[in-house]
Amino acid sequence: MILEIRAGTGGDEASLFAAEIFRMYTRFAEQHKWKIELLSLSESGVGGYKEVIAIVEGERVYSQLKWESGVHRVQRFPLRRRRAACTPRR
Repeated sequence: MILEIRAGTGGDEASLFAAEIFRMYTRFAEQHKWKIELLSLSESGVGGYKEVIAIVEGERVYSQLKWESGVHRVQRFPLRRRRAACTPRR
């Protein structure tokens, strides 16, 4: 199975998130004793990844990852909004 992760709109934040997602999949693969072969890696200037392409091989890889697709997004809230979101309403 080919795994592709690309940083979207968002510059440095998007590339850092893409790197975090790739680390997450790498750890998941290690737990399942799958092999990951890196085909292409394009790093950003802040330690993130603009693009990662890898082959994932192992038992039941496709059945475990077939629903992993689509766009993921990080949403940041200002501090005052975070407090309001966590405060129970009366």
